Amino acid sequence: MDEREELIHQLKAELQWIKYRMRMLDIIEEKLLQMRMMTETAKELNLSAEEINFLNIEIHNLEKKVKALDSESRKTKDDEIL
Repeated sequence: MDEREELIHQLKAELQWIKYRMRMLDIIEEKLLQMRMMTETAKELNLSAEEINFLNIEIHNLEKKVKALDSESRKTKDDEIL
């Protein structure tokens, strides 16, 4: 492969990663919006301690998913996309 072909191959790989990262960011955004809606709804309602605890667990689960998606979609090795 000559230099030009290598560059084209590298740019295509980067484009694929960017598209993947954008999809992951869209999913992350959806989960963050879910978390926000849950907290805003909780503020408006008079929830019992049990309901608040359940809501906190759900929000914590969403938080873990957001962190995992973000971490997974950022992974690189020696500045190369995995």
